Amino acid sequence: MKKIIYILVTLLITTSGYTVAQVTISPTNLFINHQSKFGTYMVINGSNQAQEISIEFIFGYSDSDADGNRFLVYDDSVKAEQYSIKNWIRAFPRNFTLQPGQRQIVRLRVNSPNNLEDGTYWARIKTTSSPESAPVELQASETVTARVGFKIEQVTGVYLKKGTVSTGIEITGMRTNKAENGMLEVVSDIIRTGNSPFLGSIEVNLYDSDNKKLDVPSFISTTIFFDGTHKQEIDISTLSPGTYSAEMVFRTQRNDVSSSDLVQGETISQKTTFTIQ
Repeated sequence: MKKIIYILVTLLITTSGYTVAQVTISPTNLFINHQSKFGTYMVINGSNQAQEISIEFIFGYSDSDADGNRFLVYDDSVKAEQYSIKNWIRAFPRNFTLQPGQRQIVRLRVNSPNNLEDGTYWARIKTTSSPESAPVELQASETVTARVGFKIEQVTGVYLKKGTVSTGIEITGMRTNKAENGMLEVVSDIIRTGNSPFLGSIEVNLYDSDNKKLDVPSFISTTIFFDGTHKQEIDISTLSPGTYSAEMVFRTQRNDVSSSDLVQGETISQKTTFTIQ
């Protein structure tokens, strides 16, 4: 008998505005107002195969250790009780099939209580896609073949804003560490202020001993949910020996999110010096 065996491989992807396995989600950060309680996002099948799509919601956030190494947290029941909208949110449709080139608008409704305190609450949208299952055919043969099916999980953000929202960053300490491959680690201990996560950008700049800004910036977009430590690398391999300053700048601006959606906060920066021998 010829047996076709389907092997399922799951890939978990946290997206930031790019295409995974040619199934695209837009936007990757969705903001819903507590008064309307409705939002939409789009799933687009850019592959040449029909894709089975399913949607579920989880609560999670990114955090960091004392050295600034980031990791994801999905098992914090205390924070979930305070900030999660996982149990309030519904997707329509929740399961569907997209033909090649087809797109689907997914409508979300958040059944949040009216007595919520002002602030921002959130969940993660897990959109799973896999090629549409084909029937297994058995034929007269002793050959066994295997086909590999990929299940792609794209995890994006959905935020519910209620009332007056605010965010900000306070830098309580700053230091540098020499890393490998000519890189410098710039590390800041931070306090996130306000009642909302900080969605924005962090830029690291270098200055020479005459306070002239060097053309070697390091820029990332990120989300800071709680107090912690932020670490960012910048290339110093081309710098001559001497004394320099590293500046870290926090702004509530992102290229992938409209400024009208972002909770705005004051731009904050701080410098620290380091020496190259």
